[in-house]
Amino acid sequence: MKWKELSYLAVILLVICVPISEAFESFRLPNTTIPTHYDLFINTEIHNGDLDYNGTVKIAINILEDTKQIVLHSSRSTLVNVELTNDNQLPMKVINYELHNEREFLVVYTADVLKSGSRVVLAIDFLNSINRTDQAGFYRTSYTDDDGTLKYSGVTQFQACDARSAFPCYDEPGIKTMFDVRIACGIDYHARSNAEIASISILPEGKKLVTFQRTPRMQTYLLAFLVSDYTVKRDFANYMKKITVQSMSRPTHASQLSFSLDASVKLIDELQMYFDHPYEMSKIDSVGIPNNDFAAGAMENWGLVTYRESYFLITESSNDNSRRSVSTIIAHEFAHQFFGNLMAPKWWSYLWLNEGFATLYEYYLADRTHPHLLIKQRFSSGALQTALSADASATIRSMTHYVETVPETNRLFDRIAYEKSGSVLRMMHYALGEATFVKGLKHYIKQHQNSVVVPQNLFDSLQKAAAEDGMLPANASMTMIMESWSNQPGAPVVTITRQTGTDDVLFEQKRFFSTTQSTENNQTWWIPIFMYTNSSGGWYEKSPLFWIPQGSKQVTHKISIQQDDVFLINPAQTGYYRVNYDQQTWNNIIDRLRSNPTSFDAVIRGQLIDDSMNLANAGLLSHDTAFQILDHLRNNTDFFAWKSAYRNILELEKMLTVDPEALDLFRKYLLELIDTLYADYGTEKRKHHHTNDYDAQLIAVDLACRIGQQACLEQAMSKLNVLQQRTTLTIRSEAEQKLFCHALRTAKGVDVDKLTEAFEVEDDARSRRYLMDSLACVGSREEQERVMAFLVEQNQKVDQFLEAVAEQSGSWIVSIFDLLSREQAHLDDIFGSKRSMEKLLNKLADRIVDQLNAERLRQMMMILPVSSSFAANINSRVEEQIRWQEHNLPLVRRILQQYAL
Repeated sequence: MKWKELSYLAVILLVICVPISEAFESFRLPNTTIPTHYDLFINTEIHNGDLDYNGTVKIAINILEDTKQIVLHSSRSTLVNVELTNDNQLPMKVINYELHNEREFLVVYTADVLKSGSRVVLAIDFLNSINRTDQAGFYRTSYTDDDGTLKYSGVTQFQACDARSAFPCYDEPGIKTMFDVRIACGIDYHARSNAEIASISILPEGKKLVTFQRTPRMQTYLLAFLVSDYTVKRDFANYMKKITVQSMSRPTHASQLSFSLDASVKLIDELQMYFDHPYEMSKIDSVGIPNNDFAAGAMENWGLVTYRESYFLITESSNDNSRRSVSTIIAHEFAHQFFGNLMAPKWWSYLWLNEGFATLYEYYLADRTHPHLLIKQRFSSGALQTALSADASATIRSMTHYVETVPETNRLFDRIAYEKSGSVLRMMHYALGEATFVKGLKHYIKQHQNSVVVPQNLFDSLQKAAAEDGMLPANASMTMIMESWSNQPGAPVVTITRQTGTDDVLFEQKRFFSTTQSTENNQTWWIPIFMYTNSSGGWYEKSPLFWIPQGSKQVTHKISIQQDDVFLINPAQTGYYRVNYDQQTWNNIIDRLRSNPTSFDAVIRGQLIDDSMNLANAGLLSHDTAFQILDHLRNNTDFFAWKSAYRNILELEKMLTVDPEALDLFRKYLLELIDTLYADYGTEKRKHHHTNDYDAQLIAVDLACRIGQQACLEQAMSKLNVLQQRTTLTIRSEAEQKLFCHALRTAKGVDVDKLTEAFEVEDDARSRRYLMDSLACVGSREEQERVMAFLVEQNQKVDQFLEAVAEQSGSWIVSIFDLLSREQAHLDDIFGSKRSMEKLLNKLADRIVDQLNAERLRQMMMILPVSSSFAANINSRVEEQIRWQEHNLPLVRRILQQYAL
């Protein structure tokens, strides 16, 4: 690349001459200038295996205040030349520039004052490289073709704050501008970006220049480009206009694109139909990136969506679970084409306006396009119960949460932004009614398309629809209601007490914590009360009976309940809150579960299990009641009930690891509880007749082997022997992986070398993930050390493996601590980014329930460069789990002893 032959002397001189500027008080850009257009040129040599690139960015800028400096973002780029011209294209003198590393600011100083209202063009020539391991910015990915040749590609991942690492730019979400992009690449490669290709011209030396059409106004984190030799499959969507829909992957995986292409066509049409609004672009590309090279999972870049291969590719042998996963992830990213792309959050504090809607509609839109997969029914056990669990921590943040720095921003991508926000929006979907809710969203989209938004914009649009349709209580507004959920952390528990001999029912609300708190909390919310009785005919299941106002801790409401009625509040968890009852009502529920469990929908039974066990752990209900609710599963195999039970069983198993006697009693109890489930689903080869059968089998196999069920362990050892005798060790399903994992936990003489060799050569994304998860299961300390030494030596995604290990159990923490202590000088190579470090620590914190390992974790955080605020939050979460032991362990042990009699 000839650009790299330019002298670096000018660059060095510029840096030497840089003055010390005034200190910046904020990590946000000053608002003295604003970009209105980018002309971006990227020149690559990826086709030749050269991973460096050069480029030029020309930014048209409006001056908003008199200033002698232009402040934007830049990191990683070497700046070769910086020029400024005025509105008449005449040069303006640039004194010099400086880089503020902490804030990643680039400050350009001018000789003359730039007057408010004037326009300038800032042109920057720069050098950079895609040879980076943090899987952010513009970076390399690779694959080996059928001839054994290593092929490189370049792909982008700019969210949240990494566009600045690819080229100098104004890298904030509230700044929307148009982009003209040109990319030079090898003639046998192709370039893709957000917009359609406008033209292709041939360049010397076997290259071509691809020029793209101008994009809509959009933020830098959505800009994307791909330079590759990937295979393309094409179709068209036609609901509101003709849209070119393409799915892309490395050529060796082209046969696995058909399902994602079909799902993409259906979902982009469904999105436009549901919201009665056209998709902005004329094309949408979806690209599968090798798992090892894509930490983000999936990214909604406008018109060029990227996915991990395992979230995108489907083979003929793939099961419904894989199809469900691919459908929902595509639905999530396509929902972003409106929520986040068409309407951008003004600042990261409002990330939930993106991710909450995408989470809600990944279930609801995919259910409309793939109804046979029963996706919508999974929201409660999948998103909502997970959110309630996270939201029960005393250290959790609120949905709207102010941040400034890059690490703070990265931490926003959590269960609050996704699952909680999606659950709150789903609650409003039912509280207002779907017709009114969608009517409000249509107004929101039409009013704010191609602009930036804050929560108030959403509240106002929903208010307009709710007022027109008369769907709110007289003393409430959507702002009052939604701010009670978005501006404060946590979620409520509503306790219901029926007054003997009357129709009066007392409703009490308070914040729910997973552990007892030393001080009283006075938070309250606007809570829609949903209700089911036999005699109400389902009228209030998905429409509020009434609202508990914020500020009211207790409300009495008259409800006529017949003698033989089933009485439930918040059936199927349409509302985002837990429910507790007086003991007599719990007893009535238990009696009904024993005599006629199917009189409750399976989703409701899952909810009852989840609520009762969490209430008991928090000291608000007896564990005896919770176990009686759980116990109805002895003769029941419904997936949705078991899905909720499964999460709570694993959590209880984790907590009981500090007490071998209690853990042994628990496993004996579970042996009887899962007997019917394993008999129905536990066989290795089963013809699945229902879309949920495969997931039910996974639960049956995992629980049976965990608790030492003999038939399962024999099956697991048989699987281990068969796989290790094969010439090539390949794991093709999650069920097979679970059996293999349990065998590896206790097996003697495991051939670790064969496992690591298989991992090194495996090319299929899902099979490679199954092998990684299996390597995380090896039981002995010696084998753990061998596995980690291999991964470090081969530079094989150590961070992803450590995350897999952390999810399995806390038993690896000593090995992890020793590894990180030895490799302190190479932490950047292991993790790639601070975000990856924090992800590992979060997963470890979830597993630690004793003081010894808590101290090891604290020592680990002293080794790793994490902030004091992050470390304090981790320590608080671990202490919450340790306090659980003090309160609950004797109570649970006593209940389990009674079952053992």
